[in-house]
Amino acid sequence: MLAAAAATAASLLAALPGTAFAAGTVPSQYVGSDISWPQCGGGTPADRAYQFGILGVTGGQPFSPNPCLAGQFPWAVATNYPEFYINLQYGETNNGPLHCSGQDTGCLAYNYGYETAEWAAQYASSVTGGASNNVPMWWLDVETENVWAGDPNQNSYVIQGALDWFQRTMNRGVGVYSTSYQWGEIAGSYAPPGVPNWVAGASALDDGGSCSASLWPGGQVWAIQYLNLDLDLDQDVGC
Repeated sequence: MLAAAAATAASLLAALPGTAFAAGTVPSQYVGSDISWPQCGGGTPADRAYQFGILGVTGGQPFSPNPCLAGQFPWAVATNYPEFYINLQYGETNNGPLHCSGQDTGCLAYNYGYETAEWAAQYASSVTGGASNNVPMWWLDVETENVWAGDPNQNSYVIQGALDWFQRTMNRGVGVYSTSYQWGEIAGSYAPPGVPNWVAGASALDDGGSCSASLWPGGQVWAIQYLNLDLDLDQDVGC
């Protein structure tokens, strides 16, 4: 079944027009949805024809899989604008691109973020037959419900490591999903340049004000998220 889903997704990706992935984002006012492991067993959104789909690759924490990713991927591809997100949290490891001394916790945290991103991309590739490698945009889910260090500077090393893996190693677009409050609690004043924002907490699909409520001063909001309680579903709008 996994192989069949991967083959279907690969054929859909091949059929998309070349401009579909040119900008690595979606046009303004396009309406999409995001799903992940909580939707396992519940199918894919069918209440409307969504124009983009964002899939969670991880299962709420780093190095944990969304077991339904292979089955959800064809839905996202069929919207013409598939994207991914991964969950981040604080950690430290010697594995990674940097050779760290045991006391250099910033270095160890950077490696952890880098390895988190690499693991997620490799997992997505493995369950989609490599088709996920053609998806241009990945988002880092930065939320307080996961474990973070008390020092925002340490957390920023994790985030930077993940950003660098997608930007420099995979050569893909990457942004941050959060709220301004949660970002401030976790990352403090850290403001990675040129990194787009996907902002949670919109009051409605037409909440245009959220498109100017960046996660950090000077950030650019590419999308907002609205929790539709009637549908029990996250809906998103391109800014």
